[in-house]
Amino acid sequence: MTYGMTYEQFWYEDPWMTRAYAQSFLLKRKLENENMWIQGAYFANALSAVLASSFGKKRVDYINKPLDLFPKTEAEIEADKREQRIKLIKQLNLLKSSMQKKNTGVDQNGNT
Repeated sequence: MTYGMTYEQFWYEDPWMTRAYAQSFLLKRKLENENMWIQGAYFANALSAVLASSFGKKRVDYINKPLDLFPKTEAEIEADKREQRIKLIKQLNLLKSSMQKKNTGVDQNGNT
């Protein structure tokens, strides 16, 4: 009964069903345990962000996206690399623009 089988299924159906129900029960317990662990990880992160921001010297933010629980595919890795390159190019262009403005008093567009 613990595995979710009815009395009739246990006594009158195929005996191999008991094994399938037992495996299903154990898999559900394992998934439930993993979900509770993930919830604990999110809670610990939130608590540490609050405590660090309250008692620390600088503000610590809570994570801005869900935790990655599965390994990334090659396409996702390439997309992340592309995204990082784009961010780096934008930062370098901003730095270049600010350096030009500082040195000449005029930015790339001719504005002072």
